[in-house]
Amino acid sequence: MSSEEMLYAQGAKIWVPHAEQVWESATLEESYRKGAGFLKICTESGSLKEVKLKADGSDLPPLRNPAILVGQNDLTTLSYLHEPGVLYNLRVRFCERQIIYTYCGIILVAINPYAEMPLYGPSIIRAYRGHAMGDLEPHIFALAEEAYTKLERENCNLSIIVSGESGAGKTVSAKYAMRYFAAVGGSESETQVERKVLASSPIMEAFGNAKTTRNDNSSRFGKFTKLLFRNQMGVMYLQGATMHTYLLEKSRVVYQAQGERNYHIFYQLCAARAKYPELVLDHQDKFEFLNMGGAPDIERVSDADQFNETVQAMTVLGFSIQQIADIVKILAGILHLGNIQVSKKFNEGSEEEDTDSCEIFHNDIHLQITGDLLRVRAEDLRRWLLMRKIESVNEYVLIPNSIEAAQAARDALAKHIYAKLFQYIVGVLNKSLNNGSKQCSFIGVLDIYGFETFEVNSFEQFCINYANEKLQQQFNQHVFKLEQEEYLKEGITWTMIDFYDNQPCIDLIESRLGVLDLLDEECRMPKGSDESWAGKLIGKCSKFPHFEKPRFGTTSFFIKHFSDTVEYDVNGFLEKNRDTVSKELTQVLGESNMSLVKQVMTLEEIDTLSVDTAKSSTLGGRVVISAGRKQVVPSKQHRKTVGSQFQESLASLISTLHATTPHYVRCIKPNDDKIAFKWETAKIIQQLRACGVLETVRISAAGFPSRWLYPDFYMRYQLLVFRSKLDKNDMKQSCRNIVMKWIQDEDKYRFGNTQIFFRAGQVAFLEQVRANLRKKYITIVQSVVRRFIYRRRFLRLQSVISGIQQHSRGFLARQRFQKMREARAGLILSKYAKGWLCRRRFLRLRHSISGIQTYARGMMARSKFYAMRDHFRAVQIQRFVRGVLARRAYQKRRRNIIICQSAIRRFLARRKFKRMKAEAKTISHMENKYMGLENKIISMQQRIDELNRDNSNLKHKTSEISVLKMKLELKKTLEGEFKNVKAACQDKDKLIEALNKQLEAERDEKMQLLEENGHAQEDWLSQKQTWRLENEELRRQIDEIIEMAKNAEVSQRTQEDRMMAEIDNRELNEAYQRAIKDKEVIENENYTLKEELSRLTAGNFSLHGRKASNASSQNEDDVGYASAKNTLDINRPPDLLSKNYAYNDSTSLVVKLRAILEEEKQKHKNLQEQYNKLASRHKPTEDSFRPACRLAGRGP
Repeated sequence: MSSEEMLYAQGAKIWVPHAEQVWESATLEESYRKGAGFLKICTESGSLKEVKLKADGSDLPPLRNPAILVGQNDLTTLSYLHEPGVLYNLRVRFCERQIIYTYCGIILVAINPYAEMPLYGPSIIRAYRGHAMGDLEPHIFALAEEAYTKLERENCNLSIIVSGESGAGKTVSAKYAMRYFAAVGGSESETQVERKVLASSPIMEAFGNAKTTRNDNSSRFGKFTKLLFRNQMGVMYLQGATMHTYLLEKSRVVYQAQGERNYHIFYQLCAARAKYPELVLDHQDKFEFLNMGGAPDIERVSDADQFNETVQAMTVLGFSIQQIADIVKILAGILHLGNIQVSKKFNEGSEEEDTDSCEIFHNDIHLQITGDLLRVRAEDLRRWLLMRKIESVNEYVLIPNSIEAAQAARDALAKHIYAKLFQYIVGVLNKSLNNGSKQCSFIGVLDIYGFETFEVNSFEQFCINYANEKLQQQFNQHVFKLEQEEYLKEGITWTMIDFYDNQPCIDLIESRLGVLDLLDEECRMPKGSDESWAGKLIGKCSKFPHFEKPRFGTTSFFIKHFSDTVEYDVNGFLEKNRDTVSKELTQVLGESNMSLVKQVMTLEEIDTLSVDTAKSSTLGGRVVISAGRKQVVPSKQHRKTVGSQFQESLASLISTLHATTPHYVRCIKPNDDKIAFKWETAKIIQQLRACGVLETVRISAAGFPSRWLYPDFYMRYQLLVFRSKLDKNDMKQSCRNIVMKWIQDEDKYRFGNTQIFFRAGQVAFLEQVRANLRKKYITIVQSVVRRFIYRRRFLRLQSVISGIQQHSRGFLARQRFQKMREARAGLILSKYAKGWLCRRRFLRLRHSISGIQTYARGMMARSKFYAMRDHFRAVQIQRFVRGVLARRAYQKRRRNIIICQSAIRRFLARRKFKRMKAEAKTISHMENKYMGLENKIISMQQRIDELNRDNSNLKHKTSEISVLKMKLELKKTLEGEFKNVKAACQDKDKLIEALNKQLEAERDEKMQLLEENGHAQEDWLSQKQTWRLENEELRRQIDEIIEMAKNAEVSQRTQEDRMMAEIDNRELNEAYQRAIKDKEVIENENYTLKEELSRLTAGNFSLHGRKASNASSQNEDDVGYASAKNTLDINRPPDLLSKNYAYNDSTSLVVKLRAILEEEKQKHKNLQEQYNKLASRHKPTEDSFRPACRLAGRGP
C-alpha cells in the first residue's frame, strides 16, 4: 500500500474548494486507489459529491492536519503546509479561542479584533520581558522582546516591518511595539525621552491619518521610526528617535471620496474653534475641503478631546505656544483657501461668458481671512489665482486662468502648504526626539501602507503597490536566506529552493523605458498628457510579461503584481507626478509677515533617510531650513518628480532594511464591517496571499517544513519499531531506525545535528502509521481483555444464581409468616386507632368552638371601638373644616375691602394728578416758580443803585485819607477773594480766564515800563547830580527853589492821583462783585433747569419744582467769589500802579463782566425754553401713575 493510499483512506479529512468559503472540509466515503479517476466525498453540509482526479493522482485534494496540530501557535509546525490548513488554523485561533496573534516562522500574523483586548498593560510587558520567542503565546511584545534581546546581545541594528491593508491595525501594532521599547529601554532619569517617543504618535496620527471606507484611522503616509539606543554597562537605554516619512497623500487635502474624511487635524480644529475666535472657523460642514465625503464624524471619537491630546503632545515635544498658534493659523488658512469662490466672468458690455478667464470678487470674505491668517496680501493672492505667468528668454506673458485652472491652482497651493507644514512638523519632532548624542544602534519600526486595489486606482496606489513589490522582494530574500541558514546550521544536504521572484515586475516599474522612466519623460514634455503617456506605455512596455494593455481605449493599463492584477487609471498621473504649484503663489507666501510661513515655504525637499545613512556620525532625520541665505531653487525642467523622489527614498529604505535584521508583522483585516471577531474567509485569504504569509508557507513547504527534536520524536514514535531497535542512550540512532523503517524515500527526510527535517506530509504519514499501529495493538489487547472479562462474568453469574435461589426460598417463607403477624396486629391497632380518632375529633371540635367565641367577642369589641374612634375623628375634621371655611371667608372679605380701598385711592390719585397737571400748564404756576428769581434780580438792581450813590458820595471825600487807607486795605482783601474765585471757576468760564491772561500780560508790560522808567530816572538823577556839582556855586539857590517847588507839586499831584485811583478801584470792585453775585444766581438757576431737563430726558418726571433748600449744594459764604479770588494779585505793590493803567483796566473789566452777565442771562432763557418744550413733549399721563397706584392699593 502506497503512502497516498494509506493517507487517503476511508474517513480521512480533506479540503475541497468552495465558491463562498474558499475551502470546505469534507470526509472520504471510499478509500483512494491508485489510478482512480474520482473520489467520493461528503462535505460538512452533508452533501455527497464526486471529485475528479488525474490518473497520476497529482491533483489530490489537500489533507487536513491531525487534530493534535490544529490551533498551533506557529503555522510552520503544521504537517500539511497549504492554504486551507493555514486558513483553518488561523480561524480556530481567532474565532474559537479569540487569539489574535499567530507565528508563521519569522512572521507575526496579527488579526484586527475590532475590540478592546486586555493584552497591552504593564503587567503583560513584564511577563514577556526576558522570555524567548515561543516560550509564551504569540504577541507583538514577544517579537519586540526578540529584537531588543538581539540588540543587547549582538549590538546590531534591527528593524520591525509592519504591513497590511488599510484598517488592519498597522498603526496600532507599530505603536505598541514602540511602547514596549520605550518601557524596557527606559530609566528613571530618562522618562522624558519615553514620553516624547510615545507623544509623537498622536501628532502624526492627527496630521497624517484620516478616515477611509476601510479604516477610521488610516495612515496616509509611510513612516520609518528609528528608536536610538546606547549601550550603558551592557544594558541598552533608549536615548532618542528619528522619524522618516514617505509619500504623504496630498490629494486628500482637496478631495475625499464618499464616506471618507480629510486629515483628522482639520476636524479637531473645527471642534475646538471656540478656543480660537480669531480664526473665524465654523462647523466642518461649512468648508469645501471637509464636506466632500459626507462623513464628518467618527463613532465613539471626540474630535475636541483629540485636539486637546494633540496640543498636549506638541507641548511635550517642544512646540512653543507661538508655534502652535501659527500652525493652527496655517491650517485655518488652508480651510478658508478652499472656500474662495471662483465664478464666471462676462465680457464687458455684454452678457457673453468669457470661458478663458474667471473672477474672484475683491470682497470675498474667505479671501480676506486667508490673507489675514497667512499674513500675505490678499490682492496678490487673488491676482495669481486668476493669472499665470509664462516666461520666455527675455520676457514673460500673463495669461488669465479659466475656472478649472484657477481652482486647480488653488488646490495645488493648499496641497503644497499642507505638505510643507507636515514636513516642518516632522522636522521639529526629530529635533525634539533626538538629543544630539552619538548614535550606538537602533531599532527601526516601519509602518508602511499595504497593497491597495480599488475600483479606480491612481498614482498613489501605483506608488504604494510599487513599495510593496520592493518590500516583498526583500522579504522573500530574507526568508529564503533564513531557511538556508537553518539547513547549514544543522549540517544537512539540500537543493536550491525555487521561490517566486518579483524582479520582473520591479523591472517593469523602475527600469529604463519602464513605467516611471516614461512617466518622467512625459512630464518633461511641454505638451505631455496622460493619454499620450498611456500610448507610450502600451508601445514600450508590452514586452514585459507583467504588463497588460486594456481591451478597449488607452486610458488605463494593467500590472500583474505579486498578489493581484491591478488596473490603473492614467488620469491625473502626470499632474500628481509633477506636483507643480504656481511659482508666483509660492513667492506670495514667501513674502508673508508670519515667520513660520516663510520658514515652511523655504524647506528643502531632501531624503532624510539617505542623509542619515550617509552621515553615520549624526542621527539624521532633520529637516534643513533655509533661514540664512536664499536657497537655489531648481528649474522646472530639472526639478525632481514625485516618482523619482519616491524611488530614491524607497531605495534608501531597502538598503537600510538590508543592513538590519528584520522582523515582520503582517496585519490582517478580518472584515469590512468592523465587527468584532467576524471572519470573512475570502477577504482574509486575499490578504494572506498579498502580505507574503502563504509565500512563506510555500517556501517552507518547498524545503523541510516539519522539524522535530530527537527527544520529542523518540517519545512520540518509539512504538513504530521493535524494542530491540530502540536505545535511550542513543536517541539519534533510534530515531534513524524508526524513520528508515517506514519512509523508504531518503529525499523525504534529513537528519540534522539536533533535529530531524521532514518534507511536507511526512509527519502526517507517520501520524497515520502510528494511529494504525495503535489501532492494531489496541484491538489485540481488547480481545484478550474481553475473553477474561466474559469468563469471569460467567463464573460469577453461576455462583450468584445458586445463592439467589437459596435466599429466595427462605425469603418467601419469611414473607408468609410476616403477613400472618401483620393481620393480627392490624386488628389490635384498628381498635386503639378508632378510640384515639374519636377523642381527637371531640377535643378539636371543642377547641374550635372556644376559639370562634373568643374571636367573635373580640371582633364586636373592636367594631365598637372603631365606631367611637371614627365619630371622634369626624368631630375633629368638622371642627378644622369650619375653621378653614371661616378663615377663607375672612380672607376673601378682607381682600375685597383692600380692592375697594385701592380703587378709591387710585381715583383720588388720578384726580390729584389731573389737577397738578393742569396747574403745571398755567402761567401763574411758572410765575410763582420764578417769582423769587425776579425779586432777587430787583433787589440786586436796587443794591447796584445804592452802591452807585455811595460811590458818588465818596468822590467828594478826598480829604479823608485815613478812611481811604482802610478802604484800600479792604480792596486788597476783596482782590484776594476775587483771585480765589477765579481759580475755582476757570474751567467753566473760558472767557474770563483769557481776559485774566491778557490782564497779566498787560501788567507785566506795565511793570517792565515802570522798571525802565526807574532806570531812566536814576540816570537822569546821576546826570543832574553831575550838573549840580558843576554849577553848585553858580546856581545853588536857583536849584534849591526849583527843587522845593517840584517836590511840593509832585507830592500834591501824587496824592491826588492816588486818591482818585483808590476811588475808581473801589467803584470797580463793587461793580465786579455785583456782577459775580448775579452770575452765581443765574448759574444756580441754570443748574436747576439742567437737572430738571436731565430728569425729563431720562423719563423720571417730577411734578414739583426745586426747593430753595436744595437750590445749591455749595456754601453761600464764599461760593459767590470762588471764581474771582485769583483774578488780582494781592501781593502786587500799590505804588507800581499808575493812574492811566488803573483807569483803563477797570473800565475794560466792567465791560467784559457785563457781557458775561448778558450771556448767562441768554443761556438761562434758552434753558427755560428747552425745559418748556421737553415738559410739553413728555407730559405724564394717567397710565404712568397706574403701577404706583396699584402698588399703593395692594397695601393693607
